[in-house]
Amino acid sequence: MESNYYLPEPCLLHPEQVVEYQYADLLPERLRERIEEWEEATEHDYQDLSIAEGWKAGGWASWHLTDPYPMMCECGQDMRLLLTVASNEWSAGYTWRPIEDEPTGTEPSYPRTREPTMITIGRGYSLWIFICPRSFEHPHQTIMQ
Repeated sequence: MESNYYLPEPCLLHPEQVVEYQYADLLPERLRERIEEWEEATEHDYQDLSIAEGWKAGGWASWHLTDPYPMMCECGQDMRLLLTVASNEWSAGYTWRPIEDEPTGTEPSYPRTREPTMITIGRGYSLWIFICPRSFEHPHQTIMQ
């Protein structure tokens, strides 16, 4: 049977509100310096903690494969992230994971817990859809990372 990587498998939706913080390279220089000091002192990684993985509405793009790219509308307005369609809900190497995916000892085998929709974007990337906050009539833009 042929697999369709863009047709989601039925799964449960467990909405949860997550506070995210902007990608580090887009922050003011002094704040980036303070974050680097904090990372050295605590052995934590800001990028791993600041942006949640998985499918989400709103939030921030992580720009983990490339440098940040300015998402500008044709009207000159900075665009905002509307939706992230992700191949994975979380990665084993990161510290963020949805509450419902906490280990219980009875969880299904991989990849179901990390890929509940069974959608694959590219080679395991995410698709970001950006919109203009000035007008929904302006064209959206997409990026895959």
